[in-house]
Amino acid sequence: MLKINNPAVESILDVADAKQASDIIVLDVSNECDFTDLFIIMSAETKRQIKSIVNELISELKLEGYEKIRVDGNDNLEWVVVDYGDFIVHVFDEQNREKYLLEHVWGNSKQIIRIH
Repeated sequence: MLKINNPAVESILDVADAKQASDIIVLDVSNECDFTDLFIIMSAETKRQIKSIVNELISELKLEGYEKIRVDGNDNLEWVVVDYGDFIVHVFDEQNREKYLLEHVWGNSKQIIRIH
């Protein structure tokens, strides 16, 4: 897995890799956005996989001292957002990833990493 100079993001990328998430993007939205610095966006094939990814990343980051502020989308598991303040993780099913095209909405932001 690629390494960047942010332990939380590295842990998220490790979890995403272990749980076989796809099309992972890390965007620096700090110049476009006033509520966070980074978006970490990824896709999963099933609701079960989304739940597994989200649960594992919350557990792993908690062990490292990061507390989530909020989690949205756990009810339908189509687009789950885990907000940590400085960074926000988006885990999509493939249909909603294509529908919302979040990386295009924030297209002026700097893409730090993209892993297909």
